[in-house]
Amino acid sequence: MYDPAKREIKLTSLEGKRFKNLGDIGESIAMKVLLYNQFQNIVDLNEVKANFPFADYSAKRDGKKYLISVKTRNKYERSGRINSRYKLGAKVYEHIESLLASDEWSDYIPAWLAISIEPKCFDAYFGLIEQLNGGRGINMSDKAKRNYEALALNNQHEHDFSDFGNVYEKKC
Repeated sequence: MYDPAKREIKLTSLEGKRFKNLGDIGESIAMKVLLYNQFQNIVDLNEVKANFPFADYSAKRDGKKYLISVKTRNKYERSGRINSRYKLGAKVYEHIESLLASDEWSDYIPAWLAISIEPKCFDAYFGLIEQLNGGRGINMSDKAKRNYEALALNNQHEHDFSDFGNVYEKKC
C-alpha cells in the first residue's frame, strides 16, 4: 500500500535548483511579511552564515526574540490536493538544541513561517516549534491552520512562478 510518509523523492540537479529558487522567493516574501506584521530587528541569518542551521531569520516582536525557519511550498500538490505538510528536516531539533545552547541564541524562541504559494498569490502562517509537539513537519491542513497566526492571506506577489507551479486548477 502506498504510504506518502515513506516515499522517496529522488531529485535531479534541475529539481534541486527549482526547490532552491522557490525557497529564495519565499525568503524574499518572508522579509516583507515579517516587516508588515510588526517584526523588528530582522536579520537574514543566511547572510551572516551560509546555510545557517535551522533558522533563516532572527527577529523581535512584542518584546520576544525569535529564530524563524521559512518553509515555502506550492499550496497544491500535482494531484490538486492541498500540500498538507511542510517538512522542517530530519535534524531540526538537534539544530535548535545546539543554537539555544549558545549564549548568542539562548533567549530566542524557535519558530517557523510557512508560505503557501500559488502562481499569483500566497498565504503565510507563523507558529512556534513547540506547537508541532515534536513533529518534524508543519501540518498545513485547514484544521491545523486555525491554530497558527495568519500573517498574510491571498496576498499578491510579483514573482515569475512558471518554473515552480504544480499542475492544478488555479485558485486565485
